[in-house]
Amino acid sequence: MRILIANTPLMYRESLALAVHRHNPDFEVMIADPASIDGEAERFGPHALIRDDDGIEAASPDGVVCWVGIIIDDDLEARISIDGKVSGIHEVSLYELLAVLDEAARFVSENGIR
Repeated sequence: MRILIANTPLMYRESLALAVHRHNPDFEVMIADPASIDGEAERFGPHALIRDDDGIEAASPDGVVCWVGIIIDDDLEARISIDGKVSGIHEVSLYELLAVLDEAARFVSENGIR
């Protein structure tokens, strides 16, 4: 599964990319500046996208079956969508984020998505 991480700040996305890769070395992970997300998504063709969440419903690039919108405020919140079903996690942990990516990988595999 291909995962594009495009949230801020840079060190946060680098740390997430390392954690995701260590969790599952078979995941292809790429980081991108949020300002260049559209072009990077077009080139990389991610199945999952981790980005900043501004609360605005934005269309996902083609082929993205899972997105995680991260909100950094007093707490760390996440809005998650897998196959169009949106949910939220208050005080999201790295373990929960990795579980979401595992679920997305199963969805990609079970549905023969390339």
